[in-house]
Amino acid sequence: MRIDYFELVYSELLFTDISRWWYNEHEVDVVGLANGGSMVTDKSNFTASPLNYSALNSLEEHIEQIRWAPDGTAVDHKHALFARNGFTQSVTEAAATRDDLQLVTIDQIVDSPKSG
Repeated sequence: MRIDYFELVYSELLFTDISRWWYNEHEVDVVGLANGGSMVTDKSNFTASPLNYSALNSLEEHIEQIRWAPDGTAVDHKHALFARNGFTQSVTEAAATRDDLQLVTIDQIVDSPKSG
C-alpha cells in the first residue's frame, strides 16, 4: 500500500526505492527515492487527533540527516503527510502555500482507484 500511496500523491515520479529510514535518534516513517533526484518523505499519524505543525517540523529536521545525492546533484525534497483524522489549521495553511507538501487523508487512500 505504501508504494500505491506515494504513487497516488506524486504520480509524476518513478520511484526506485521506498522504505523506512532511521539513524540514531532520527527517524522518517517512509522515504521514497525517485528517478531525477527527487526524495519524498512521509510522516504518518494514526492517532485520534489531527496531525499538527510540530510533526511537519520534526519531519523536516530528521530529513536533514539523510545522506543521499544521486550523481552528486541536489535533492528535490517533497513531503507527504498522512493522517487518519485530518490536519490542524496550521498544517493545512502551510500546504496551501507550498508545492513540496501534500496532505493525504485515509478517505483519499480508500477512495483511490489503486486501493481496490
